Amino acid sequence: MGSKSKADKQKHEPAPTPGMVTKLFDRVRVIKQQHPELSRRIDGLEAEIRDRLMNIKDTIDEFPNMERELITVLVINGVHRMCDEILIDDTKDDA
Repeated sequence: MGSKSKADKQKHEPAPTPGMVTKLFDRVRVIKQQHPELSRRIDGLEAEIRDRLMNIKDTIDEFPNMERELITVLVINGVHRMCDEILIDDTKDDA
């Protein structure tokens, strides 16, 4: 049994320190400053995603009340899965 559970891995990770978050935000800010054109492009695409999600929400709102919550959860799950597949799993392939 070579695989560790998520709880086991979390036990061995260092606890966050007060300065960690600030350092992380500073690092992200520097990266974005070094690549302004890419940052602007990502911001624009995020705005497109927000608009599409608002359209999805408007469509979900047309469902009867009793079904709306379940449909919402299914859509959120689907979007989250797509994000994992596209943004996270793809980067593992590059490694």
